[in-house]
Amino acid sequence: MTGTGGVEMGALAARTRALAVLRVRSRALAVALLPAAAAVILLVGGSTGRLVGAGWDVVRWIVCVLALLVLLAAAGVALVVTRSRPAVTPTVTVAEESAPELYRMVRDLADRLDVPAPSAIALTPDCDSWLEDRPPPRHAPPPADGPDDVLPGLGDAARRRSAVAAPVLVIGSPFLWWMRVGELRAVLAPSSPVRDPRRTPT
Repeated sequence: MTGTGGVEMGALAARTRALAVLRVRSRALAVALLPAAAAVILLVGGSTGRLVGAGWDVVRWIVCVLALLVLLAAAGVALVVTRSRPAVTPTVTVAEESAPELYRMVRDLADRLDVPAPSAIALTPDCDSWLEDRPPPRHAPPPADGPDDVLPGLGDAARRRSAVAAPVLVIGSPFLWWMRVGELRAVLAPSSPVRDPRRTPT
């Protein structure tokens, strides 16, 4: 698990990156609005009779066209950014048939923590683990529709939540080598108390 110093450094780095993104966005917005502000000034000056003449008319038309083009370009960029999707970390889903003990351990721990059991387990080359909301793979067990439709290995607490779409448990490959129940518990239910600290996965 990452120490307190590592968590603070990670939070500081994330805050620095977020501030940099906000500064870039603010400057880009200012650049996009600058031609429009100049066009408004020229139009108001022409309507009040202060900026009149053939030269001012030409400048007014050029600035208005430039402001329109810049605003259209900014709207296009904003539309692309809005529709863009974040990068997905590469993962490889582990079928339950190939790792039944791992699935059984995770379901048993989820049952003891009174949290929904993950719908599937996947591996990633990242040195971290997390729960990810995404459609489960085809080989994942289907959710139960009633008390008679019970997933194998699920306890009472997990059966009560089996009708709800559960997230996928993503485990980092380096994390898997030294992982213990304490670390896995922190991923499944960070706020849950420790109930069985002596048990470790085999």
